[in-house]
Amino acid sequence: MGPRQEGFLRILRLFAANIGAEVRDNQRRIIMRYFSAILLLTLLCSGCSEKAEEAPVFNPAAPEERRWVPEVVPYLDAKPSKVDGEGTALPLSHGPFPVGSRQDFQVDFTVGKSGIAKGGFIMLQISPWWGWAEPQISYPGQPGYVEVKPSFDDPEIAVELLPLNRVMVFSRAGAIPAGATIRFSYINARVDRFAEAEELFQIFTDGDGDGNSACIARPPVIRTIARPPVSLRVTGPTIVQPGEEIAIRAVPLDGLGNWGKSPFGGYRLSIFREEEPIPETGRASARLVNAKGGEKSISFKYTPEEEGIYFFQVDGPKGLTGKSNVLLCRKGQASLNLYFGDIHGHSRQSDGTGTPEDYYRYAREVSGLDISSLTDHADFGTIPIRGDVWERIKEAANQAYQPGRFVTFVAFEWTNWIYGHRNVYYRDGDGPIFRSIDPESNTPEKLWKVIEPYQAMTIAHHVGGGPIATDWSIPPGPKEWLVEISSIHGSSEYYGCESCIYRPVRGAFVRDALARGYKLGIFGSGDNHDGHPGNGSVGAPVTGLLGVYSTGLTREEVWEAFQRRQVYGTSGPKIILNFRVADAPMGSEVTWERSRGAIPIAIRAVACDKIDRVEIIRNGKIVFSVKGDGVFAQHLLEDDAPPGGESWYYAKIIQQDGQMAWSSPVWVEVESGE
Repeated sequence: MGPRQEGFLRILRLFAANIGAEVRDNQRRIIMRYFSAILLLTLLCSGCSEKAEEAPVFNPAAPEERRWVPEVVPYLDAKPSKVDGEGTALPLSHGPFPVGSRQDFQVDFTVGKSGIAKGGFIMLQISPWWGWAEPQISYPGQPGYVEVKPSFDDPEIAVELLPLNRVMVFSRAGAIPAGATIRFSYINARVDRFAEAEELFQIFTDGDGDGNSACIARPPVIRTIARPPVSLRVTGPTIVQPGEEIAIRAVPLDGLGNWGKSPFGGYRLSIFREEEPIPETGRASARLVNAKGGEKSISFKYTPEEEGIYFFQVDGPKGLTGKSNVLLCRKGQASLNLYFGDIHGHSRQSDGTGTPEDYYRYAREVSGLDISSLTDHADFGTIPIRGDVWERIKEAANQAYQPGRFVTFVAFEWTNWIYGHRNVYYRDGDGPIFRSIDPESNTPEKLWKVIEPYQAMTIAHHVGGGPIATDWSIPPGPKEWLVEISSIHGSSEYYGCESCIYRPVRGAFVRDALARGYKLGIFGSGDNHDGHPGNGSVGAPVTGLLGVYSTGLTREEVWEAFQRRQVYGTSGPKIILNFRVADAPMGSEVTWERSRGAIPIAIRAVACDKIDRVEIIRNGKIVFSVKGDGVFAQHLLEDDAPPGGESWYYAKIIQQDGQMAWSSPVWVEVESGE
């Protein structure tokens, strides 16, 4: 193994060491296997060549020649003292900076009143996520060069690079005095790919030299903005009545889904009913809407007068265009309303991008969602989620909640690398955060125990593989009613399914859980890390969306729908899906006497693209399959040979573009009737 490969192994070991000292050996081994796979791919691509090395991540001195550096306690395990986290810092410019551009940054840090004791350090944390240039200190002319200039004379001042884009400054000779300043210059640096109102240059300090550190109270922030738009995201309501005025919204997006400004010029709304264009009669008028962050959107008012299936297309200047989700216009008021949501995603508070506030704004105003939750990792990222950070996450959810219009739930991700990841949701806008690396909550059973006092639920996600599969040998707890079938990681329906999740694990899929007898409703959500809930992620073939049948749009009503499992999942589009078995809606448990004859099955779907086929699955096997005809499908079926005992049925819609929808199951207990 050559020096390049040894360098990669060293990075992997340091990464695993910095995940957290309390992460158990099994979790470390799983993480090491994951990153070792990346190493193996790198070795194969490089052909194990011993050519000249590229710019090193670390100082070029060999390990035996390296001099003393301070101990750094991983932030998850850090127990900072009162003198840790002192100091102030300002960036020379706050921006805005176009995403993906090359920029020079300067951050001036002033040491706090207690100074930095011998053995302590100052750490600049540049975001390790989503495209920031990796910092380096060896090649001034190359991207990401970091220059450190102290205001005081100390020949023993040193700079060390650590994994996850950290730049550590310390003195080998002694203390760093209070009031001293250090200028960090980060030169020719590539900016994050995603627009952010508050991208952070975090600065951690260890004031007393014990290895523990804390981030300063007000880390420097900059703003990144979208590139020029290349498309329009068009959204509207899902089900309306004739004569009801509706709003159609078009939002300009750049090539990575960032929301930006609309170019000036005319915008035109085209209306399609039953897939045929209909003439505009002056009932559609457009207005430009300014958003809080300076972004733009275009809003149309329209009143459909006839029943039918509608689509809307908006065309604008410079070739901008976009097509809406499907709208079903029908007479009558249903007992349950259909709402769409994305309740799994991340912000810069963990390993995502963007602020919690902007996360909910994008969900509501760009993706046109009714329900959303931010689920930042409790135990992964560069920001410890506790104290003010957790309070901000909760406040963002509660401020965004608008009963009757937009429902949010306070939530977090329990990131366990042994049993699988689960999200925890609180119904009433408050609750504590629990980490998977803490002894009192490091197993699913312990997690369910600590959330017992709360109106809370858990949901397992990317269960079939991906970052980590779910261990279904542990039955779901009493507060786990749903399972995620689709996200940006792929589909977890069954091993080898369409758009199957990467690194699949046999026995870990949704069908495997149902076959074990677990009664779990099916839903989808994105797991987006780009700050774009409800909009997928560029490069991901599928994402995930949640359909909910609820009496209304409040936290209490949506929560009851979760408990009843009256939900379904899609791989991204807002497909309308109804499914009943034995005269019961999806999510139900019913009994059926064999003397009553065949079990009736009803399915109706209105898709966002032409339907390729419709399937009914019973106990993991397809028992009905028919080719689609257009965007509408309706079938009344009978299962005239159901097996005895309990069976589970669910429906599946596959569009011609490869996108899908899955109903929650109906569980039917067939009794002899004797």
